[in-house]
Amino acid sequence: MIKQITLTLIILFLFSTFLLAQKKTKESVYKIEYEEITKNTYSKRLIEISGEKPPKHINYKGKPITIDTTFLFAEKPFSHSFPTQFSENHYVPYYFSAKAYKMPTAMSLLHYYQSIIDSNLTYNNLPKELNLVPLVCSAFNPFSSNGIGGEGFWHLYYPQAIKYGLTVNENIDERRDFNKATQAATRYLKDLHTLYNNWELTLAAYSCGVVNVNKAMQRTNKKDYKAIYELLPTQTNDFVNAFVAMLLLSNYDDFEAVQLNPIVDADTVFIAKKLDLKAIDDVLKADSKEIQFLNPKLLQNLIPKNTVVKFPTKLKTQFLAQKDSIYFYQDSILYKPTPKEKIDTIPTIEEGEFIVYKIKSGDVLGIIAEKHKVTVTQLQSWNNLSGTRIEIGQQLKIYGTEFKQDAAPEPVVEKDSTAIIQEKKPKEQPVNSTSYSAIYTVKSGDNLWIIAKKYPGISADDIMKFNKIDANLKIGQELKIPSK
Repeated sequence: MIKQITLTLIILFLFSTFLLAQKKTKESVYKIEYEEITKNTYSKRLIEISGEKPPKHINYKGKPITIDTTFLFAEKPFSHSFPTQFSENHYVPYYFSAKAYKMPTAMSLLHYYQSIIDSNLTYNNLPKELNLVPLVCSAFNPFSSNGIGGEGFWHLYYPQAIKYGLTVNENIDERRDFNKATQAATRYLKDLHTLYNNWELTLAAYSCGVVNVNKAMQRTNKKDYKAIYELLPTQTNDFVNAFVAMLLLSNYDDFEAVQLNPIVDADTVFIAKKLDLKAIDDVLKADSKEIQFLNPKLLQNLIPKNTVVKFPTKLKTQFLAQKDSIYFYQDSILYKPTPKEKIDTIPTIEEGEFIVYKIKSGDVLGIIAEKHKVTVTQLQSWNNLSGTRIEIGQQLKIYGTEFKQDAAPEPVVEKDSTAIIQEKKPKEQPVNSTSYSAIYTVKSGDNLWIIAKKYPGISADDIMKFNKIDANLKIGQELKIPSK
């Protein structure tokens, strides 16, 4: 008997757990986004930099909402435009009652984006109330997803995004670009309403696609939403009901919304060559998070080539001033350089002898190659390097007959089955050891290789020797440039 009771309790527990899991799984994405409207990172940042901020909570004591035919949608009474709207719509009490403290933020965000939406709605001869679609879909969160392919502010699907001119690839998703996504979404809504001439069917098709709506109409042989809604996905019915409920509330009260005025000092930049944002961070000692905030369309920590992006104005000025240094750092340090020449074999004894160079603090392959009159590609080939990363104390073989070293290296002998290879003593390059032609002040992003290139006939090694320093530099440090 006790075993039967225990088994029954276990079954009941597992069943109740299953029901709870099912309930959690089926929770509406529109409720989830609305719940997060004061927390999602993008809108939160937008509000933080705004002079006007919506109240976090209001003690609202308005009248209960009833169907009011004075509400118009597309110049028709509201109840005629959405005949299924009130009796079964659980979103009305959800939005209005216990969740009302989020409405000030929702309406404030709507005010912020409204001019962009309304201009596109007017251009496409659509009712202004459709400006609620992105509020319902994503709560104006550019990183929102409906879980079945809809992404961005308007939850556009990939086929529609591409059809209406948006770029969606591994690097960029313009469904997160509010201006471009709004243009695409309003054109799509216009085409859907032209097809159905019914707002409920238009919103249903916007949610689940024309194919699903048409199949439901064919099965019922009817062309109204009330007759087909049971054949449509639950999420589609959630969307239609959520839109209707939000429309009722937006007409009923403004919920103490404010006009957000975020202070964003930014300007556009055309990036012709792929740019890793880490290169900006490392060279300019900047924080690229602000670039990512200004450009939510970027899917990775890089900007693809031929892309227009927004930069903070100050950072744009720094970037343009040191663009060459940033790209040099990116290509020689962050990325593996693409070989421009083919090295078939390691030189034989007849072609030259080698020395062994020991890596010091501050060394990079570019400086070492320039110092020894060889290429980075040759250093990689001779030492089986797949990239540009080197470590202090690591030894590199360098072949050739002309070398420049800080001091004569210790003799190195390598034996094989046919020959003994011994280094040659490096020849010193003549540099005036007492006079200098200029004083250079080190700036952010500088290294000895970059500085040496500014003075013809002077190498990075010359500067190190003359100033009796290694390759480590500090911003503001003064370097004497030797005379030749």
